[in-house]
Amino acid sequence: MKNFLLFALVFFGVCIAHSQIINDNKFTFSYIQLPLTKIDPQHSLFEVLVVHEYNQANQDSIAIFNARKESAMQRFLFQMDIYYAQKDSIDRMYYTQLSSWEKKVNAGIKNADGTALPKPAAPKYPTQPIYPQLQEPQLHSSFSEDQATERITLSGFEQGSGEVQIIVKIQPIQNIRIVTKKYGSGSSTRYKYTAKYQMPVGIVVASPTEGILMETTMFTEEKSYKMANQKSQYDHELYMMDHKDDLFLKLESTARTEVLSDLNNAINSQFGYVMKSRKAEIYSVKKFKSYDYTDVTNAYSIATSALSKVSQDRDRSGAMDKLEEAINAIKLILEESNPNDKKTRINPKVTAMLHCNLAELLIWQGEFDRADASVNLAINSGEGKAKRHCKGELLFYKDQRNRWNVHF
Repeated sequence: MKNFLLFALVFFGVCIAHSQIINDNKFTFSYIQLPLTKIDPQHSLFEVLVVHEYNQANQDSIAIFNARKESAMQRFLFQMDIYYAQKDSIDRMYYTQLSSWEKKVNAGIKNADGTALPKPAAPKYPTQPIYPQLQEPQLHSSFSEDQATERITLSGFEQGSGEVQIIVKIQPIQNIRIVTKKYGSGSSTRYKYTAKYQMPVGIVVASPTEGILMETTMFTEEKSYKMANQKSQYDHELYMMDHKDDLFLKLESTARTEVLSDLNNAINSQFGYVMKSRKAEIYSVKKFKSYDYTDVTNAYSIATSALSKVSQDRDRSGAMDKLEEAINAIKLILEESNPNDKKTRINPKVTAMLHCNLAELLIWQGEFDRADASVNLAINSGEGKAKRHCKGELLFYKDQRNRWNVHF
């Protein structure tokens, strides 16, 4: 077994020593992410309007509470009527007994043994009804519209009225429930508390020339809010007695802040021209034997120079010439490719690496079919690194194609 492992290590080392070594260069550059929905180009202004839908929930809660109070009062008054009727009946019977007793006492009548007649015992009354203590509804706090106008922007547009409208409908926080998880043992036992909730928000995006572009309710999924851990479940009960209202308000505030951030991202992904950062792998080759890879290094330099220009324009027109120069440089090298000979200068490994670079450049030109061809060649090359690289980029490339096709 040891001999086999030694042989494998030696064989692996020999293979590395007799193959080109690829440089994995991480290159970071900026680009303008095109929106999935194109707003009429004549519009450059946007405004955020807020609809306080939670107010209706507050009104409903107050109405239900008042109805409960009225119903409770009616039941209470009805029960009090019964109570007083029963009390009057008991009092009547008791006063009748007292009247008979007093008349006998006044007449000098006594017990057979000469003792005084006992006064009738006071009656026992039924339990008097008590008006029930009704819990006041937990109302949703007022939402400041500044929170929405400050947190929601539309990249590529300026704030102003009369053009694109983003209508945000602040809905009530819903379905709050507390989940308990016990962990540890003995004196180290702890109880972890998490509040589960839903914080949906309605959104309408519209323009004067296109009408409603989006109208939906977002973020209906259940979310989590971490609460204070406790050493005892009863510590939690004590905590809730003192902090229930404060907890609700803090949870609501946190949920609203988070949902506005998520909403801003979603709106900009759909409609904004967002400046984003991408870290791409652009490959080159280390010096190997007597082979000269100056052309590969030059192609790498041209490629990084081209990618650094893609953020200049939405249509990348300022980078197109440089992208084409880098693509042609790689294509020229690939003319020497020999996928069947691992010992040649542009062997299968270098070929696959160059196709990875080529695919990255082509997607920024909007040449997605050609990029797909290079991706397929890299994936099917048998080179593991190239295959993993391209498979890892498939979703990004697909997203870029979808966005590009909306506009060009």
